[in-house]
Amino acid sequence: MASVVFGTFAVIALIVAVVLFLVLRRKPHTRVGAYVSAPIVLLVAGMLGMGSLSFGSLEAAGLRTFTPQERAAAVPCQAAVLGAEQTSNKLNGRYIWLLRLRVTPRGGSAYEIERTARLTSPTGQRLRAGNVELPCLVAHGDQSRIDIPALAK
Repeated sequence: MASVVFGTFAVIALIVAVVLFLVLRRKPHTRVGAYVSAPIVLLVAGMLGMGSLSFGSLEAAGLRTFTPQERAAAVPCQAAVLGAEQTSNKLNGRYIWLLRLRVTPRGGSAYEIERTARLTSPTGQRLRAGNVELPCLVAHGDQSRIDIPALAK
């Protein structure tokens, strides 16, 4: 949602900058204003566009969940938290945490993976303390795709 809002305002700012520049540069007494104000509005449009891309990537990361078919075909596993680090990014009032996990699929060998998760502060602190094992599901064909239902709350 935030990416759509930022993107919309970026397009509006771009249109305003172009129209402002084309209108103001026609008259000699407003020409300097056109050359000053248009780059400032274009800079604002660029910042809004970057905000749109940033929020879009965060929203897309949150949508990487399993479909019911993938969930049925997934392999059960255990994810041991090796480390948890709070980032400075927030999404809907919760911080994004970087988790280092050791995933052990049922009937397979363990491997380490890094994942981001949007967590409440108490949950993140509990994971940071260590000695936490979480039940998870790993995609059958792609070991980098894991679903940890306990962190989806």
